[in-house]
Amino acid sequence: MTTSQAICPGGRWLRLGLAAGIFLTLAFLALPHPESRLPILPCAFHAISGLPCLFCGGTRAVCAILHGDVHLALYLNAIAFPALGLIAVILLILLIEAAAGRTLAPWEKLLSRIGPFAPVMILIGVAWWLPHIYLALSTPKPELVDFRNPIAARIKVLIEK
Repeated sequence: MTTSQAICPGGRWLRLGLAAGIFLTLAFLALPHPESRLPILPCAFHAISGLPCLFCGGTRAVCAILHGDVHLALYLNAIAFPALGLIAVILLILLIEAAAGRTLAPWEKLLSRIGPFAPVMILIGVAWWLPHIYLALSTPKPELVDFRNPIAARIKVLIEK
């Protein structure tokens, strides 16, 4: 087992800066109501197809979670729950490493070991995305689907048959 390595002072400040950035982003998302329009970049996939991408509704779902509205978060995009959990773990690790001045894990080794699992993660993403699109079209979810787009309108017709 490898031992943790000491972090240089610049590395400690970097970790604190990243943690502050994550915290401020979450605080910013907690301010508006989840159903309000957020000043974020539009989704290119949604703009082209009118359909939700894997992450469409995720930002508003995180806002809903931060406001305690679990039902709305599940309605918008349930992937926000594990994403927010992962963000919280990363925030905690950054704070602990900055405070301790030592790494908790060999990050380079861990990140290099994720590569072989990429196909599995892609399959899991697609397995989530297809029902996400189906539910957005069949429910309907007007905040996630633009039926004025001919692609979304055509797929809706196919689903309704």
